[in-house]
Amino acid sequence: VQTQEPTQTINLMALLDSVSENAIEVGHDVQVRGSLSEPYNGKPIALKRCIENLVENAVSYGERAIIRIEEDKNVIISVLDEGPGIPEEQLEAVFDPFFRLESSRAKKSGGTGLGLGIARNIAKAHGGDLQLANRPEGGIKATLTLPK
Repeated sequence: VQTQEPTQTINLMALLDSVSENAIEVGHDVQVRGSLSEPYNGKPIALKRCIENLVENAVSYGERAIIRIEEDKNVIISVLDEGPGIPEEQLEAVFDPFFRLESSRAKKSGGTGLGLGIARNIAKAHGGDLQLANRPEGGIKATLTLPK
């Protein structure tokens, strides 16, 4: 995690579009929905890595990713997939270093089990958090909450 990176004003919509375009270029189905009324103060390289990790998981295990951005007192970026989901009792364990769900997430995905832990550390470094939840219609919703 880039701890030495300075905080600066970021156009989060442009960052999300960049992550989406990069994933689309390598053949993934990624969409960005929603908008943000003002720039965000944060660490752009770290936030991009955080969101890339979430999108990478979504397209690896859930075929496609929908990145949704909204705001209230926080900026909320959700990454939704349509994969097999995660057993409820393991929703926190997936943030542990090197933890992988071998039953539903095959070795062919090539993950190391570090991406979600790194993503959560980046969220916390911004004063926010990252949570995972199973979606009622199937798949996972990763919710990145960043304070304004």
